Amino acid sequence: MKKSNEQREADVLREKANHYLICFLDRCPLRDRCLRYLVGQHASSEPWAHTSINPLHASVQTAECAMFRPNVRVVKKKGMMHFYHDMPGYMENNIRQALIRLFKRTYYFEMRRGDRLITPEQQQQIEQVCRRHGWQGELNYDGEEEDWAW
Repeated sequence: MKKSNEQREADVLREKANHYLICFLDRCPLRDRCLRYLVGQHASSEPWAHTSINPLHASVQTAECAMFRPNVRVVKKKGMMHFYHDMPGYMENNIRQALIRLFKRTYYFEMRRGDRLITPEQQQQIEQVCRRHGWQGELNYDGEEEDWAW
């Protein structure tokens, strides 16, 4: 039996509740737009404890909550296996080395293989590196997925 998008989304949120900083504060003015609160609503009652926001902190439950994460989905790029195909060799090497320095080797190769999605902020950083090294062409990622900005 195939799951609906809503069921898959609920599964992701339940799984995320096991290792994401979540919020249970019902009186927070930002709760309807907060990803941490949304994840908290999908937390299981089974574990004795969850990692959650401290309700006693001064900024919590205010419109300026420092822990607020918008409940929006963004387009993340996936994979960079064909990223360099149109680039001249010298430019490819310089850009690759700069990206490895920026993201560190393990993180870079996880992004390149598609094991780690590339956030919009990281996409901007990658574009800046490419432009700084002279590449003016299109940036060819292997694909894209919509996901929350965890």
